[in-house]
Amino acid sequence: MENGSQKITVASFLFHETAEEIFANLDYALKDGVHFQKEGKQVRQFNFIEANEESLTLYYQKFFNVNLVRDGEDPNAYYYLDFYGSDRGNISDRHRHIMKSEFVLIGFIIYKIIYIDWDIELDSVQKLKDKIRIDYEDYKPGLYRLIAKSKNTSPSNINDASLDNTIQSALEEFRKIAWISLNKDDFSPLPAFKRLLKVYEEYILNIDDTLKKLQ
Repeated sequence: MENGSQKITVASFLFHETAEEIFANLDYALKDGVHFQKEGKQVRQFNFIEANEESLTLYYQKFFNVNLVRDGEDPNAYYYLDFYGSDRGNISDRHRHIMKSEFVLIGFIIYKIIYIDWDIELDSVQKLKDKIRIDYEDYKPGLYRLIAKSKNTSPSNINDASLDNTIQSALEEFRKIAWISLNKDDFSPLPAFKRLLKVYEEYILNIDDTLKKLQ
């Protein structure tokens, strides 16, 4: 691979003018599952990855056996490390956090509400909780079962307060990996939130069947 007359190597990114300032924290974040896009405080990190994409791709493949992936279309492109499902390559166990099933399912419902049912103006956490509890009441038995399983208890011990708390925890988790922005009661999906469809398209587009199987 060539960039003009200069060969791109696994170390080329280290010579970028902002590498010393940016790379260490960026590297930790990518390994923790954070997605980077041209949004808010991530713009500089995104630009660094974009400028050094070839070199960083070689680096993560050679030393960690994972792929640096660019997904989405400009201006909504984003980067992340593809861990091949539960396989995180040579990355330390300290970074091996697997998202809870009930959080993934809540992500499905949020995706359906915003992108399939076209409630694109929904930006309130409380209104989201109310909507899931009231407008999507048919989904609650499946959600209750997943929450109960996670807590090692009976679904009869789960109530609407438990569901609200789980939705809040799911949103906090999505914020950590930069799938959404979250500030008190305000939330908004970021471009990387659409990775849900890439990974779970069959389940999201058939969410009614997915939930029925959990009841």
